Amino acid sequence: MDVKSIASELLSEAKKCNQRRMIVLFGKRMDSHRLLREIVSVARGKKLIMMHKKDVEYENAETAELRDIDDYLGTTYDFVAVDFHHSLVPNDLGKIINVCRGGGLICLLFPKPEEWHKSTNFFHEVILTPPYSLNDIKHNFSRFLEKKIWEGRGITIIDSSAKKVLKDGKMKCSRRKSKKLKIPEKTIFPKHIYDMCLTQDQINALYELEKIWEGGTAVIVADRGRGKSSILGIFLGALARSRGKLNAVITSPSPKNVREIFRFARKILEMDSMIRDVVEKDGEIVEIRGRGIKIRYFEPTKAAKYHADVHIVDEAAGIPVPLLFKYLSRSDIVVYSSTVHGYEGTGRTFSIRFLGGLRKRVKDFRMIEMLTPIRYSEDDPIEEWSFSSLLLDAEPPEIKEVDLNKLKYVKGGIEDLLRDERKLREYYGIFVLAHYRNSPNDFGILCDAPNHEVRYLETKDGRVVCSVQLAREGGLPDDILFEMYYGHFPAGNLIPDTVIKHYRNIDFGRLKGYRIVRIATHPDLMDRGIGSKMLQKIFKEDADWIGASFGATRQLLNFWLKNGFHVIHISPKESEVTGEYSVIVIRPKSKRAKKIVKEIRKHFAERFIISLAEIHRNMDVGVAHLILKDLPKKQGEISLNPMDWKRIIMYAYGPAMYEVVRDAIYKLAVQYFTVENDIALNEEQEMILTAKVLQGKHWDIVAREIDRGPTYVVIELREIIRKFVDKIREDYSREIEEFWVRFHGEKES
Repeated sequence: MDVKSIASELLSEAKKCNQRRMIVLFGKRMDSHRLLREIVSVARGKKLIMMHKKDVEYENAETAELRDIDDYLGTTYDFVAVDFHHSLVPNDLGKIINVCRGGGLICLLFPKPEEWHKSTNFFHEVILTPPYSLNDIKHNFSRFLEKKIWEGRGITIIDSSAKKVLKDGKMKCSRRKSKKLKIPEKTIFPKHIYDMCLTQDQINALYELEKIWEGGTAVIVADRGRGKSSILGIFLGALARSRGKLNAVITSPSPKNVREIFRFARKILEMDSMIRDVVEKDGEIVEIRGRGIKIRYFEPTKAAKYHADVHIVDEAAGIPVPLLFKYLSRSDIVVYSSTVHGYEGTGRTFSIRFLGGLRKRVKDFRMIEMLTPIRYSEDDPIEEWSFSSLLLDAEPPEIKEVDLNKLKYVKGGIEDLLRDERKLREYYGIFVLAHYRNSPNDFGILCDAPNHEVRYLETKDGRVVCSVQLAREGGLPDDILFEMYYGHFPAGNLIPDTVIKHYRNIDFGRLKGYRIVRIATHPDLMDRGIGSKMLQKIFKEDADWIGASFGATRQLLNFWLKNGFHVIHISPKESEVTGEYSVIVIRPKSKRAKKIVKEIRKHFAERFIISLAEIHRNMDVGVAHLILKDLPKKQGEISLNPMDWKRIIMYAYGPAMYEVVRDAIYKLAVQYFTVENDIALNEEQEMILTAKVLQGKHWDIVAREIDRGPTYVVIELREIIRKFVDKIREDYSREIEEFWVRFHGEKES
């Protein structure tokens, strides 16, 4: 076997088609590296070889460790090889594929299949959860990936130890004529700016963005590698250059996502020496400054607080929809962009909830779709293979109507789905197109983690309509429990670990439960009770408790509470990406679990009430209100000492200001939510009590949160307190009447 000739033919073919080709080397590690040296010797251009540890040297290629893979995002190489013998993190595979350009060659090194499917690697060590050991790893991901390697077009498979070609990946393709790019005749930005565009899609996108240069909204959607980030950078740089000044805010779930935006904006501004300073943080550009120019990166929640000329929102599908809408009031120009497929993930909530809501808020916004890849041709077989292998393009089935009573509950392992790829793609596609940010690692965990299981609801004809990923937690031995008690953070077991650390209850860790990692309903079948039916089925599982952890929004929290779950923990800080507080909810089943959870809820109620005035002051009032309504209530009645009641009366019916009697009003609010009572407050009044009294928010903020005016809130709070006073009217009737006559001029009607 002449591996040099094989590699040369594949490279020639790839260049002719402007596609990529792949060689997979199965065999002993050093046998594969010996063949790789020969392949590298005939490869052209920039070459990159990655491995878990740099223990193999190459003279004519750059070598790097897989842990540094994020440093190579946005870079381009003609030849890329990855040694996956010691580490196969699915995310790494998804990322490295896109580093190779069209006309290039990718080489992947794996153990022999019969050894590969028995061996464990770095990824398995990371996802392992006590009390399981490496012997419990499932090895499903490697089997699925091998199957996809054999099925994939453009992939040559070689047994490196036997030096034998097992599959010829050569493909026929005709040389494609490159289409001449057409720049519109009349443009605001100069032609040399347009010359930076590499595809007609980029030119068209920049031309559309030109049309909002004085004000407007645009949305860009594209698969990975279509150049949307670079076009955003070109737009920002051209806008600053044309205006002579610009205050711009860029946001994204991660600063790494906006690397290309800053790179291209900087490139244009440097043409006219308009940059004075470039600020970096952790190796990433976060700010460009010039005379009258300020382009800054902020985390999504912080970005919503800044007013600017322009807001660029990259990877918008990874940001909660309510937060996306806030940017509209912060800038005259707002541009959203999002990946359709890729490890950043996306969701149909972005296209349904966000775009639907955007149409109601913005009369006319520009929708821009970019289809043409930058680095390779549109029909590149390696992109097709990566999407298929990592389920990046999985989609749910087309279903419009279902009979809720005829849905079948299916429980089992991922193995059953892997044997039926149609159903696998339906099951996983619901996650991809629902409201979860997905990555190849999520699929890898589902395949190989010993404590993760699959559940779904399907129609009579076997179409998946609701998907659930479960993680078994608890049932831990004493040695691990005591490590957790004294501060050790073992992998997984999120709910037992939280209970042990925050409530000092070791016994809970001995109980066995299921944490619902992800639950999603078919995007076209939401709000029909399907999710609630799924929870009813899961609650019948053999477990002491069922729980979940998620970023709390009003809608999501309400779903869990109405299905019998209770909040037992909430994070002290909100996420800088989503602006949400992470909560843990639980529904106990066994007697032991019910007893422990009952005690935990009492402690949580006391802590949460106190935390609202400081730690959770910025929490959305709707979320805080839902949690307050879920708190367990003590037997008894609302009571204050006589002096406090008299002060309360002076506020309710007399001249006293809120600030003077806040301490007494605070006591009333606390008791209202924690003591059994028959005070008749409506939801809006409860929200005012929550936001103003318990959270201590300013009148203006309270008014904004309940969509009222500040004066209304001031008046309504007095009305609320009068309802409390009515309960003790007989004891203080004379005092109440006296205040009423003195300050209202007549007896109370």
